[in-house]
Amino acid sequence: MYTQTIYELSQEAERLLQLALHHLGSVKMLPGKLPVNLHAAADGGNSSSHAVAAQQDTLTNELRKITRLEMVLAIVGTMKAGKSTTINAIVGTEVLPNRNRPMTALPTLIRHTPGQKEPVLNFMHVEPIDRLMQALQRRLTHIDRTALALKLEIDKDMNALLDRIARGEAFARYYLGAQPIFHCLKSLNDLVRLSRAMDVDFPFADYAAIEHIPVIEVEFVHLAGFDDMPGQLTLLDTPGPNEAGQPHLQKMLNEQLTRASAILAVMDYTQLKSISDQEVRQAITAVSKSVPLYALVNKFDQKDRNSDDEDQVRAMISGTLMKGYISPGQIFPVSSMWGYLANRARYELSTQGRLPDHNEQRWVQDFAEAALGRRWRTEDLDDISHIRHAAELLWEDSLFEKPIARLLHAAHANASLFALRSASHKLLNYAQNVRDYLEFRHQGLSVAAEQLQENIVQLKEDMAQFQIRQQRVSDEINHEVKQAMTAAERWIASQRHELVQIIESSFSVENLHLMGQANGAELHWSQAENTGKLVLEDEGQAQRLLTIIRTDCEATLLATQQSITRELALRFSQLETSLCRSLDDALSPVESQIKEGLQRAGFRTRISLPVFQSGALQLSTPQWFNSAITAEESPAAASRGSGMRDTVSRWLNNPNWSWDNYVMTRTRYAIDISGIKSRIIEGADLFCSQIFKALAAQVDVSVTAGMATFFAEFSQSLESLQSSLQESLTLRQQHQSTVETLRQQLKQSLTAVRWIEEDARLLRDDIQILFAAEQR
Repeated sequence: MYTQTIYELSQEAERLLQLALHHLGSVKMLPGKLPVNLHAAADGGNSSSHAVAAQQDTLTNELRKITRLEMVLAIVGTMKAGKSTTINAIVGTEVLPNRNRPMTALPTLIRHTPGQKEPVLNFMHVEPIDRLMQALQRRLTHIDRTALALKLEIDKDMNALLDRIARGEAFARYYLGAQPIFHCLKSLNDLVRLSRAMDVDFPFADYAAIEHIPVIEVEFVHLAGFDDMPGQLTLLDTPGPNEAGQPHLQKMLNEQLTRASAILAVMDYTQLKSISDQEVRQAITAVSKSVPLYALVNKFDQKDRNSDDEDQVRAMISGTLMKGYISPGQIFPVSSMWGYLANRARYELSTQGRLPDHNEQRWVQDFAEAALGRRWRTEDLDDISHIRHAAELLWEDSLFEKPIARLLHAAHANASLFALRSASHKLLNYAQNVRDYLEFRHQGLSVAAEQLQENIVQLKEDMAQFQIRQQRVSDEINHEVKQAMTAAERWIASQRHELVQIIESSFSVENLHLMGQANGAELHWSQAENTGKLVLEDEGQAQRLLTIIRTDCEATLLATQQSITRELALRFSQLETSLCRSLDDALSPVESQIKEGLQRAGFRTRISLPVFQSGALQLSTPQWFNSAITAEESPAAASRGSGMRDTVSRWLNNPNWSWDNYVMTRTRYAIDISGIKSRIIEGADLFCSQIFKALAAQVDVSVTAGMATFFAEFSQSLESLQSSLQESLTLRQQHQSTVETLRQQLKQSLTAVRWIEEDARLLRDDIQILFAAEQR
């Protein structure tokens, strides 16, 4: 019954997609320009042809996915978030190379293919790369490699690539096995770097369509045996924004995300509030209304006792960073590296009975260090039962079991539903956008030319008023930001002053002696008290006392950091609200006036103020307690009443004979209290200074970029309205028979798109009912 229902829904989705594509073709034939914002993936340029092409690609891609019942789970993350490692962990084997540089110049599909134990890469659309290599070959004849090395890091991989280019060797279309696939993907990424260094354009545009990008087919280890479900699961490895110094990759990322069935964001636990991470969050929230979102918070193994726990991380990402666009239950803190290593070890043990030679496969060494510790030995790997237990514990510690069960298994089981849901949302978006456009055009032919001319004149005046208000509100916002930063600087300085006072009190002689008594140790200041050292006879007591001091200082520093974080988050949340209110107050009158004028003429408009968002903060606490204890040799009070040396001295009537040359010593342990305190105060100064500098830089970038985007979007809406009104006036002034013919065409097109919209809405509702049934 379930399979039959899926089949019937997919047939309906396929029918609607074909109808929408046919309808889009007829809309393209209508006189006049189509709106640039016809499709959300348009890059903000003024090309309506690009908008139509992007919309056509999206619908075609959805049709392809529906035909295969394929769910495409897009993986997105910054360069150092561990995206490739996460994909390897999800697949269960190493299918993507992992180097300390951007490794996703082109999007790559990784498709779960039951029975395909060894990965295979198909790169059918290779001609643009071959043309690129020919262009680079011509350039190489005029460039010295030594000079090229000044622009580019040339390693053995790059040297091999340069040799291939010089020989005119073409790219292959088929690669079998992990190493050939690695070589292919490394070469593609190195080609991006090489093209940039040699001023040759890389053919990114030729790989905008998802069917043109490389495809890796392999059986996902975690899905082995789960092959009785309709539908197919495919991962999409996307380029991070600005990878390899290519800003236009942001556009490619946005377009690929709009074509995905769901998105999995890989976030770096250690860099959750960085600017690069913010760019990824903005990209995925832009498509969140039509695409389900999930998040893996990688590198959670770097959490310490003072860091946020799992629930706190989920709450912060869901509520603060993603502003409610993702629920806490869809956020999974993990260690992708541990998950990958543990699962690969488990797989090798279950299939081969032992691990490969660690000298031949480096991942075995990484596994041994992670699972057994730094002091592991080769013979430890021969104890299979111990290694199997260690692998299970490492898998448990990676926290990867939960996302595998709740995300991967669920995505595979419901791949067909995800594909259908994606198609229904894309259909509905298309129908609503085109309906609004056609209604506007149709109304334009029903309004008298004089009224249209009046609307155009009024809109020009409104646009001029918008420019005046834009400058005024920009000045007001800059003033608000300056005041907020001044207040923040004063407050941070007050926090620094309070922190120094607490530190001085903590390191007072009285407080240190109380700490020593609690530790059961007798404390002695060194002979020169101004050295600021505490001396203990026992190393263990010294270590325990240092631990007490360190714990006390860390608690103070953590409390201060949390206080600063909370207060600044509150202050700049209020600032964001204030800036949004300023923008709204300044521009809402223009918006209302435009709407009222057009509504009087019978036009329906959807002008709305875009959302302004400010940035987040990145705080960290340094450590100052390394090498705080030193061993010192000091004179020991030796008895002179016995021993051969005393006897000889008395015989010679010289009791102090050579005593200065014979002094017994003993080891005592000095804690450099003065040095610790100085480093903490210096660190607190640096900490507060860095907080303010980072805050100022990020607020400046966020406010500047946010305002620029805000005004550009609003201005684009006004320009689109002006263009549509002008086209309506031009058409209205034509012969009555021509106007009537166009009016009938628009009416027929409107009727068709309303049918598509209604059927798409019913399809979406049916799919939502199935989704709800699956989740119960």
